[in-house]
Amino acid sequence: MKIAEASVLLVTCILLFSGHGVFSFSYDYSATMEAMSTENCIIVNQCLAAPKRAQYGGGMIGFNQRTNGSTLSSELGVSNDGLHNTTLSLKTVKLEKGNLYTFSAWVQISNGSESETVAVAFKASNGELVHGGETMAKQGCWSLLKGGIVAEFTGVVEILLMVVVSVYSSKAMEIRVDNVSLQPFTAKEWRFHQDKSIDKVIRINRVVFIAVVYLSLVNLIQVRKKKVSFKVTYANGTAADGALILILQTKSGFPFGCGMNHYIVTDEAYRQWFASRFKVTSFTNEMKWYSTEKTRGVENYTVADAMVNFAEQNGISIRGHNVFWDNRVMQPKWVKDLPPAELMKAATRRLNSVVSRYAGRLIGWDVMNENLHFRFFEDKLGENASSMFYSMAYHLDPSTTLFMNEYNTIENSKDHTATACKYKEELEKILSFPGNAGLKAAIGLEGHFRDPKPNIAFMRSALDILGTMGLPIWLTEVDVGGGPDQAHNLEDILREGYSHPAVEGIIIFGGPIAAGFKCMTLANYDFEPTPVGEVVDKLINEWKSGRRQVRTDSRGMSEILLFHGDYRVKVSHPLINSSMSINFKVTKETENITVLLQFDA
Repeated sequence: MKIAEASVLLVTCILLFSGHGVFSFSYDYSATMEAMSTENCIIVNQCLAAPKRAQYGGGMIGFNQRTNGSTLSSELGVSNDGLHNTTLSLKTVKLEKGNLYTFSAWVQISNGSESETVAVAFKASNGELVHGGETMAKQGCWSLLKGGIVAEFTGVVEILLMVVVSVYSSKAMEIRVDNVSLQPFTAKEWRFHQDKSIDKVIRINRVVFIAVVYLSLVNLIQVRKKKVSFKVTYANGTAADGALILILQTKSGFPFGCGMNHYIVTDEAYRQWFASRFKVTSFTNEMKWYSTEKTRGVENYTVADAMVNFAEQNGISIRGHNVFWDNRVMQPKWVKDLPPAELMKAATRRLNSVVSRYAGRLIGWDVMNENLHFRFFEDKLGENASSMFYSMAYHLDPSTTLFMNEYNTIENSKDHTATACKYKEELEKILSFPGNAGLKAAIGLEGHFRDPKPNIAFMRSALDILGTMGLPIWLTEVDVGGGPDQAHNLEDILREGYSHPAVEGIIIFGGPIAAGFKCMTLANYDFEPTPVGEVVDKLINEWKSGRRQVRTDSRGMSEILLFHGDYRVKVSHPLINSSMSINFKVTKETENITVLLQFDA
């Protein structure tokens, strides 16, 4: 039997649900999604001549109509962190503890430089500031600022817009803001939204005909699932009413994995624990330069090779982590003080060695790790150092996806160094470097969450912004700080990532205590799951179809919604001594399909 598969036109707007629309339990979800489709295709990285309308009609703030823009002009003052700020107070509102609030506003600046960082912050009555997100605003056009806050208390906050500049200027800075929105969601509504997003459909307009047995032509794609129809007939072509279809998912189509370390080479219990759960991984340290070349000119890939072999023997895909790390502290000791010419020679040898060694065996490489927070190679080799290394890796292994990997982009709204806008700007610089036009790029977001309560609203806004690049997003090193809410917080983070259509993979950095994982322990010394491990196991099972069964109707037809992945299907009928089995894939790239099956008797 053949399974109908067709290519489809990729949808350029991937923000069809993220951060938009009011989702209450009496709401008509389908109608709401349809009505929102045009508004939600706002490209958040463009600077427009006029601001778009306020999302949710302004929500709690109530900017339901276009205004002339609120403005503030003031001299730059110096903040506690040494930056210079102009601040605009928008409104005072009351937050309810436990609610999530999405914020958006259209902003522009004048009298300063051509562009500046504009951030939103929420100021409590005790003076504490909670940063909610930021954007790069320009003169003469409007930029969309997206962000949010998870309320940790019930009380009044003042919403502030701040222009943040790191270079002193004596000029007055003016902020213009228009069409502001603050929309509340209860935790229950937010979860409802996530769950619906997993089942969500994206409309397409292209119909593709291919030579197959039978193809059901529809114009919808599921983000994480697909509707699969079965048509079962007898040998004479009549419908097989009451045929039993047993469906088993053999592999998930969404890469949900875990970091692994060198203990996997020698600890059989760790090997069994890992292989029974995960089909994608990154090594925590074993591929890094300081692990493979501790002494100059003496390479040792023994441990890394053994880990690669274990992964390949168990069908586990590997993200290479990493070729280079831009932090001076994380260089091999002999590298730190090399003069530029010697550093370039050593770095070239390193890149050629590790990329060539594993070419064709990895699904991706973190070519430059954390090059927004650090600049060891840029300071030594020039501003295009990262771009140059990506070009070299690309030409050595052109089929492998190359990631830029960074932290605090989704997990820490107070860090101005690696915001979504700055991440996007740096990656665009790399991709525009001569020779990089065909590079398969992806966005790597580490996800080391340390705050007592993760700001999921901020996380979504960052994913929305980066999603406009049209590149795959992976959460690459997700872990959560300890405490009584660790398991709950991890579940919130993983659900937010999985429900976002731009996210195409998640790797958590945790494991059994026996393998030295202490920050986020998934299993005890007996490899029994901890509360955090129970969350991981629960979601692994929840995000796959498992074993399902359906029966055909009088037309010999049956349909079911299945998660993306690999499937084995067996069809039998109680009235005849015959059965058949087939394998097929369900992917987001294919249109909804009908599988035609026919009994021989």
